[in-house]
Amino acid sequence: MDRFFRGLVSGLVGGIAMNLWSLVSRFVLKWELLSFIEWAGVALFGDLPRSHLQGAFALLMQLLWTGLLGVLFAFLVPVVTSRGYLIKGAFFGVITGFALYAVPILFQAPFLTKHSFATVFSNHMGGLLWGLATAQSLQWLDRRVRT
Repeated sequence: MDRFFRGLVSGLVGGIAMNLWSLVSRFVLKWELLSFIEWAGVALFGDLPRSHLQGAFALLMQLLWTGLLGVLFAFLVPVVTSRGYLIKGAFFGVITGFALYAVPILFQAPFLTKHSFATVFSNHMGGLLWGLATAQSLQWLDRRVRT
């Protein structure tokens, strides 16, 4: 498995972790928030997903996006050394989330310009979890390749 696929798999693992966190935030903690699937739905359809098919497609595309971010992270890590990979993963996840919050505000995208504290906090915690899970998965896959 080459670096691209290790990054893709790691990003997908992180994407699953962040979506599970989103479910916990909404259904266990009872936070009213815009989930990652809803973010993807608005980006794709211009509105919240209105059917299970739209929600499933939004989830698929959101996971592919996290896979792409995992690929970027996988190619970035060797450039800055792999020491402190969890901190670097957490940093990459949170900063990527911050940048992704800024884009819709700059372009005045409906549904994505004003958020509750619960949404912002939960989604940044999801980004943090994505970064940690992605970094840990990538390190595990990198070790498997070396042995």
